[in-house]
Amino acid sequence: MPPSRLALFVSALDDTPSGRAAVALADALRRRGCALDVVAPMGGGPLRAALHPGIGQIDLAKRHTAGSVLALARIVAERRPVGLIGVGTDAGLVALGAVRLARQGTPAAVLEEPPSSDGVLRRTLRGWLHPGAAAVVSGSTTDPEAAARLFLTAFGFPDDHR
Repeated sequence: MPPSRLALFVSALDDTPSGRAAVALADALRRRGCALDVVAPMGGGPLRAALHPGIGQIDLAKRHTAGSVLALARIVAERRPVGLIGVGTDAGLVALGAVRLARQGTPAAVLEEPPSSDGVLRRTLRGWLHPGAAAVVSGSTTDPEAAARLFLTAFGFPDDHR
């Protein structure tokens, strides 16, 4: 990934709210001139074909989102994206953990739904990882264009990309 690329991590490209949000956000970022890669634990899914051909796709070959943290950290360390966005609650926590493990100084942000009922582990991880996020945006109340602007601002992109 060239230095000016963003990475967007999603649990799956299934026809779910987080999958649809990931595709919409990826398209909004692409329209703003950002090069990006969509990273998922397992390739495939019905929404994979909905991604623009100019958007890269990386398959981590992992069965579960939580088991992807080390593989995602390796991708961040090797490819050094200028920012990593986790789409969905679990994907957001994995993205934040991966940038910590990669130790590259890559900023990370999260687009998630407000938690309805979290377990103790998710609440603890959120309390530990969210303060280090460049931005945490609610997917249910923010349209993709506004979310793209917020993330690009949080990552320090110049005004012509926002």
